[in-house]
Amino acid sequence: MNRKGIDLLAMDIGRRCRKCGPGGRARRLAFFLAEPQYRTLFWWRLSSNFTAPAARGIFRRFYLRSSRRSGLEINTPSLGGGLIMPHWGRIILNAESIGDDLYSLHNVTVGNDYVTGRPVLGNDVFLGAGCSVLGSVAIGDHVVVAAGSVVVDDVRSCTVVAGNPARVVRDIRPDHITRMIGY
Repeated sequence: MNRKGIDLLAMDIGRRCRKCGPGGRARRLAFFLAEPQYRTLFWWRLSSNFTAPAARGIFRRFYLRSSRRSGLEINTPSLGGGLIMPHWGRIILNAESIGDDLYSLHNVTVGNDYVTGRPVLGNDVFLGAGCSVLGSVAIGDHVVVAAGSVVVDDVRSCTVVAGNPARVVRDIRPDHITRMIGY
């Protein structure tokens, strides 16, 4: 596994395990893998960061099997570390790139609209339950997408968007999401 893949997986485990209490690496890994959506993420990280074709194929099979069970589909060439999914359910991540510290609730779709392309998400983005981010849109850093929103236009950094189509509701400070969710 390449160094970048190890670092991203460590970010995922580290952020997820902030609330698991003290313990060694084995306890943190067991806590991380206890939920089906994190097992799927684990197999995806391994399948996308191994250089040996045989290992990639084996890990890809584990990812596909786990994906069917958890409902998490990842088709993103660049997925940052620190992904949090507190509720498992249908989550589709089909973006051009996703930055670090994404927080996604259930029934979220991030994907292409088959005309303009795929979205780009910045760092520290919160995706509420049932929201959709569609097309070639850019979402800045420190953005909250409210539950049920449909984002079809670019969103500037440090804002909360809501509605269908999503509109800016208010501006926020960069630390707002961290204070709001406690991660």
